[in-house]
Amino acid sequence: MALSRRIKFGYGVGHVLNDLCASMWFTYLLVYLQYVLQLDRGLSGFLLMVGQVADAVSTPLVGLQSDRGCSISNYGRRKTWHLIGTICVLVSFPFIFIVCGICFGALGFGYVLLLGFMICLFQFGWASTQVSHLALIPDLTDSKAEREELNLIRYVFDVCSDVLVYLVAWVAFSEDSFEERFIDPSDSDKFKSITLTILVVGTIFSVVFHVMTPEDKSGRWSRDDEAEVITQEAGTAQTSAGDAAEGDRVRRPRLQMTWRDWLTEPQFYQVSMLYASARLVANLANIYMPIYLQETVHAKETMIALIPLVMSLSGVGASFLLRLLRKGIGKKPATVVGIVVGLVASTVSALPWMPSWALFSVAVLWGVSGSLLVILSLSFAADLIGRSTDSSAFVYGSMSFGDKVLNGVAVFMIQELTRVACEGPNCSIYYRHVMSLGIFIPLILSFVAICLLSRVKLGRTRKLVQAQQDEDESSVSSVHSDSSEILLSPGTSLGYGAITKA
Repeated sequence: MALSRRIKFGYGVGHVLNDLCASMWFTYLLVYLQYVLQLDRGLSGFLLMVGQVADAVSTPLVGLQSDRGCSISNYGRRKTWHLIGTICVLVSFPFIFIVCGICFGALGFGYVLLLGFMICLFQFGWASTQVSHLALIPDLTDSKAEREELNLIRYVFDVCSDVLVYLVAWVAFSEDSFEERFIDPSDSDKFKSITLTILVVGTIFSVVFHVMTPEDKSGRWSRDDEAEVITQEAGTAQTSAGDAAEGDRVRRPRLQMTWRDWLTEPQFYQVSMLYASARLVANLANIYMPIYLQETVHAKETMIALIPLVMSLSGVGASFLLRLLRKGIGKKPATVVGIVVGLVASTVSALPWMPSWALFSVAVLWGVSGSLLVILSLSFAADLIGRSTDSSAFVYGSMSFGDKVLNGVAVFMIQELTRVACEGPNCSIYYRHVMSLGIFIPLILSFVAICLLSRVKLGRTRKLVQAQQDEDESSVSSVHSDSSEILLSPGTSLGYGAITKA
């Protein structure tokens, strides 16, 4: 039975709050910390890394708990963790982007410690929502086409959320568009307005998700599992013809991968490498584009909202273009297309001088590349899981662990290198290198990962192959056993060349 449009829509909006907050986090956190709170570049990068590490640690732990079936009042294991995460995000996120003037003046450096705690709480909530939302896909349907459609719908709402954040930011920063000025502490009220707007919108969509999206409370059998039955042939002569035709219907259990099985599976690490690299490409482009505009291009204030907006709109277009690419050349070649587009964007970003039209062009390239890579990497993850839905949260959680740690360490290293790579306060050349060579490296890692994946068929894990071999051997053995024995009724004896009654 196909999923209804209502369920697809309800599922699609379930990650909107996370996506809105993630857009603020990745695009404006460093800008906010460096130019509004005026913290040291290294400390700003450290706070972002702390959040990423907290997210990384939380993600697999939440995944394991979600797979174990922990729920509140039989609400559903995935939706329970989604609700917990939503509450944590709503409590902590306002503190990150809304300046508490009294706290800042009274606590001093203690305010930074409190900020770090709220960042960790936010990332725990964000991870809880993300993992439970992704893990709900295999629970909703076993259809490969529907899983890919849900991933696509999810990502379309992700990019639309980015667009909304940048539109709100554009409106906020356009108030002073007649002035040629950059971000400074006087912009704290603008960040407050943006934050409150996205929290209200995200809360509404979270409620819609919980109302419109169902979940199998048992978490054990999906729709196709219930339909997977076998018909046993009648075994005795006394069974009527009608009974023999109908047979006995019994449930055949599906093969499940445990977290230990995944850790010994090479495909798991290959897909994780692709996912982490794809996320690193998209996140670094989002994080450092505003700083690149401030430090290197010296664009005016509104550009830090307009250029990311163009990137997001390009991502929306790329998500629809992906359908044509998958039908025309397949998913793995489409991934190579995304990598090539990213390499072109890296090359253009390395230019020492760039006119306005070139800025918009490179924004389009980054938006297309990031969208293609992230959507396809999630699709490969769904193919890897297959029907092993009981451990899907662990797979997504572990993949996100590598992604978050890699992103956090990369940003921290980039920020720390400003101490030696910048010419005093002037970091214009350095951030040009970040937007070119810095993102070039994860693009190459993505290419290596897709080359490794081209040699395997995702979902055919070692455990599955071994189980199929054991089943085939058992079937052959059963056939030999049945054909070598003749069952005789009482009173029957063997005569020469015939069976006769005694």
